[in-house]
Amino acid sequence: MMTGTQRIRALLEGGPIDRTPIGGWYHMPLVDRNVTDFTRELIASTDLNRWDFIKIMTNGHFYTEAYGGEIDFSRTYNRWNGTIRKYPIRSAADARNLPVLNISNPVWQRELQIVRNLKAHYGDSLPIVATIFNPLTAVQECAGCLDPAPMLRLMAEDPDALHKALEAMVRTNQIYLDALFEEGIDGIFLANQYAMSYLLTDAQYEEFCQSYEAKLLKHCKGHTWFNMAHVHGSRCLRMDRYLSYSDDMLQALNWESCPAGVPEEEIVSIADVRSKSKKLIIAGFDQNTDLLTPENDREAVKAALKRRFLEAEKENGSNRFIFAPGCCLEAGGSYLNALIYEVAEELGQSR
Repeated sequence: MMTGTQRIRALLEGGPIDRTPIGGWYHMPLVDRNVTDFTRELIASTDLNRWDFIKIMTNGHFYTEAYGGEIDFSRTYNRWNGTIRKYPIRSAADARNLPVLNISNPVWQRELQIVRNLKAHYGDSLPIVATIFNPLTAVQECAGCLDPAPMLRLMAEDPDALHKALEAMVRTNQIYLDALFEEGIDGIFLANQYAMSYLLTDAQYEEFCQSYEAKLLKHCKGHTWFNMAHVHGSRCLRMDRYLSYSDDMLQALNWESCPAGVPEEEIVSIADVRSKSKKLIIAGFDQNTDLLTPENDREAVKAALKRRFLEAEKENGSNRFIFAPGCCLEAGGSYLNALIYEVAEELGQSR
């Protein structure tokens, strides 16, 4: 039996695999700021669900926290986000003067210890992937959480201030990445909340998003082997922008390939990506609907996941992909997540 690292390396290097690898991740808001408990829960969820890699589901406010924002963190297991009482960026002047954080920042130190613990437990048997927000997304988190309005306002009213903030965020992320490399991280999960084409014009995307994001991927060259872009959103994604990155910078793509209720013409399908790229695909089912039934019946859920797997395998042309959701699973986790493995074990065997 292959390990997760062996399966995923084989996919990237063209070698044989025993079955389709799987993955999943979900927020753990009650423990994700406690090194001991978060490590324990990451290990428990990985082992229970037999995932082939670990995507460290860092607290969603970690950039705001690192920059000194005032946050009432969630006290509910199934609600990832807390309430931001005071953002680090509240004006153009704040953006212009955003500092570069050094590695002694307690948030970075906490996250590095989590990586250290996971590496000590798993060694090289499973790839460990750290969550990194691309610079525009990270700056947005420091100004308005999921709301793009502050960034759009800065683009229109004071683009120079936004560029200064983005430059500081690139350097902050590079410092954090260097420390992650030293801990032996295998890759990054690079999240972009501006991938939906209706948010920015092409010119805005190039100027404020991709140009800074590319610096982070370039910084990873030679240090990591399993970088994935999380192309966030359910419709009208700028996937072609990610197909342009070289394979030594970006190895894998994760996105919502079959979101419920979205017109077909607005979806990027697995077949679309496979026809244009050899990058590793991490996708296959809709995390919002495919794990739910009116009766919470495991066999009905399993049947839905089987249909999704066979569709993904057909679109991909083989079992050589990672069967996974397009975004995070239900916060807090679910016993039904283990069905992802059952489906891959039954249908994903190499033939």
